[in-house]
Amino acid sequence: MVREHEAICWGYRVDLTRPMIEISKSRKEWGAWDPACRTIRISAALITGHSWDATLNVFKHEMAHQIVTDIFGAAEGHGPLFERACAMIGVPEAYRGARGDAPRRIGDFRDERIDSENMRMLDKVRKLLSLARSGNENEAFLAMQKANELIEKYNIDRIEQDRAAKFVYAIIHHKKKRVENYQRRICLILQDHFFVSVVYSSLYDATACQTYRTIELLGTVENVRIAEYVYYFLMNQMEVLWKVHQRKRSAPASRNKRSYRLGVVKGFHERLDRQAMERSGQYPSAETGSPRTLSALILAEDKALSEFTKMRFPRLSRCRRTGGNIDFTMFQAGRKDGEQLNLHKGIQHKDGFKGRLLTGSSSD
Repeated sequence: MVREHEAICWGYRVDLTRPMIEISKSRKEWGAWDPACRTIRISAALITGHSWDATLNVFKHEMAHQIVTDIFGAAEGHGPLFERACAMIGVPEAYRGARGDAPRRIGDFRDERIDSENMRMLDKVRKLLSLARSGNENEAFLAMQKANELIEKYNIDRIEQDRAAKFVYAIIHHKKKRVENYQRRICLILQDHFFVSVVYSSLYDATACQTYRTIELLGTVENVRIAEYVYYFLMNQMEVLWKVHQRKRSAPASRNKRSYRLGVVKGFHERLDRQAMERSGQYPSAETGSPRTLSALILAEDKALSEFTKMRFPRLSRCRRTGGNIDFTMFQAGRKDGEQLNLHKGIQHKDGFKGRLLTGSSSD
């Protein structure tokens, strides 16, 4: 926790003296700031029973109290100065409330109630993705296309009407030390076609005492839910298609699997690009070979999302990565299979989507 305190102070450019940090046995109080003893207490039950992200947000809440004491020189509880302190270090709204000794409820944006109009949009997308499982290739293609059109329309209307939106983030955590190239390519699809920002970050695992690389999806509740679903859908389908490809080749698995995965993602990305061009009447540009997608344009104009991302990552930087060696034959085989892939809904948890269905309102 000492390192997290230092990292938060550095990230948000806040000058705080490091306090004593105590891991308490309390099951009633998840966190507390004691100005007399200059101590932040964090419950061991919180650390062992919830994610490190939740633990960090409670820790930030207590740091906000320290800011009120040390920087503002006040003894305020949860008033205007506390809200100002929370904004200074990016404490999420859900973690700003005063709950006394009652434990703060850890919310999940997938379970939160959203307005009926947006829920209807998600429900329509879910039904279209169910149709996209059809054995009729033309019917499946049209269903996926209609789903994409519906998602685009929702985001166009939201921006044009300047509707207030609830922004959230989802952390994709594979408990790995690196983000693979094919995962980065999937994330590029999410930014280009599914209206979310993607940030590569790190998160500590208190159980394993290790820090792992993570992927964060940021956007509106609806967009993040859809994008998270698409991510796991593609991760699952890469494995399914690879096994089919291996059976056809009657050959053992090899290191060329990475090239095949990259090909699948490339083929699916190109299919989405073609659909987007057909809907908008655009043609590939001379500079990039493809049009700037509607998702990219909306992300560039979405100031609220930019502010939300800045709150989460105040010192965000960009870096370029070089690609590794690729088996061209295997890449092309994956690309061909990816071009035939339709985005569809997983009917059961065992389908490999980790239960991440778009709505929980229906069991079909």
